[in-house]
Amino acid sequence: MKEKIIIFERKLGAPLTGKTDWKRVDALTEEEITSAALADPDALPSTPEQLRSFKRVHPVKTVDVQKVRKKFNFSQAQFAAFFGISVRTLQQWEQHRSEPSTMARNFLKVIEYDPHLVQRALS
Repeated sequence: MKEKIIIFERKLGAPLTGKTDWKRVDALTEEEITSAALADPDALPSTPEQLRSFKRVHPVKTVDVQKVRKKFNFSQAQFAAFFGISVRTLQQWEQHRSEPSTMARNFLKVIEYDPHLVQRALS
C-alpha cells in the first residue's frame, strides 16, 4: 500500500484541519505502531533506560490564581495577555466559578516560580 504524503503550512494559532481516521488508527497492531514510531526520527520511542530515569510528577492540587497574579502586580488583562490566557477564563478561576485543569494548575505553578522563564519560552 502506497501512502499519500500531504505537506501543508498553517498560520500560528490557526486550528488544525482534517480528520483523523480513528478506525484506521484503532486497527494498527503493536508492531505497526512500533515500526511507525521507529521510522520517525523526531518522535523516537523512549528506551527502557530512559523510561527508568523518568521521575514521577505530582500535579499541583490547588492554586490560588489571584495570589499568583497579584504577586507580580498585574491586572487581569495584563496577566492574561502576558501568559496567553483568556481574561474571562482567568476571571472564572479567580471567582471560583470554575477550576483550572491539571495542566493549567501546573502552568500557573511554573508562572509563580519563574514568570520570566515562561515568557521567554513562549516568545
